[in-house]
Amino acid sequence: MAIYHLHVKVICRKAGSSAVASAAYRSASRLRDERIERTHDFSAKRGVVHSEVMLPENAPRAWSDHERLWNDVEAFEIRKDAQLAREVEFALPRELSQAQGIELARDFVQAEFVSRGMVADLNVHWDRAEDGGPKPHAHVMLTMRSVDENGFGAKVRDWVTLDELGVEIHLAKEGVTLSRDSRSSEKFMHGIKVLMAKNYIDNLSEEARKGQMEKAEQGIWPTKAPLGYVNTTGKDGRKVIEPHPELAPVVNTAVRALRNRPVFAEGPG
Repeated sequence: MAIYHLHVKVICRKAGSSAVASAAYRSASRLRDERIERTHDFSAKRGVVHSEVMLPENAPRAWSDHERLWNDVEAFEIRKDAQLAREVEFALPRELSQAQGIELARDFVQAEFVSRGMVADLNVHWDRAEDGGPKPHAHVMLTMRSVDENGFGAKVRDWVTLDELGVEIHLAKEGVTLSRDSRSSEKFMHGIKVLMAKNYIDNLSEEARKGQMEKAEQGIWPTKAPLGYVNTTGKDGRKVIEPHPELAPVVNTAVRALRNRPVFAEGPG
């Protein structure tokens, strides 16, 4: 499994960042920044195996083009300290093939961002880790405003909201307290971390189930034996199961009785 990794940040003009330049780097492409009349060329960058802009249903189709999308964002945000985009970077399981990793990233982005009305610029990178193995991860740049067929609307500040709960969440390790008065960026980052943690837990559970089934097919049973069986060690030292000398006959009798039981009991008369 991949080591859990998640990083969320805001791309901000005040910090000297450009949405167009950021998109060009993450997609390993050559994009023209119309606001500052400069071309950002990262087409020589290697390791990008998938790049696409995923649109919600009501977004202009022209935004499927990276250059058009982020130039429109730059033009719409006129403040010198404007927040231009959110970025979510997360690791993918290295055991997956490139096609499987791309599919997993697309499914997650569609379900958690695009379906909520965000435009998502997804780029999957397949780099090499220090141990020589693959280091697959995804970069997702997200728009921060509501969108419709006419373009951008108001900023969406409460994608993750605690307002209805009327409670505070204290994250001691991170030194953060979340409440209805917290900044929208803090709520957003916390929500993404929860979603990614759930995704990894689900993936780990599935991998554990597959591993257990593979061992069972080989005659190995590493966990507690099911009812009617007993754990034991085979001649080759492997952990196996065998029928319990006393319980197995009882379980077999009970199963046969249940199989022969009518689905609906007959009524009186």
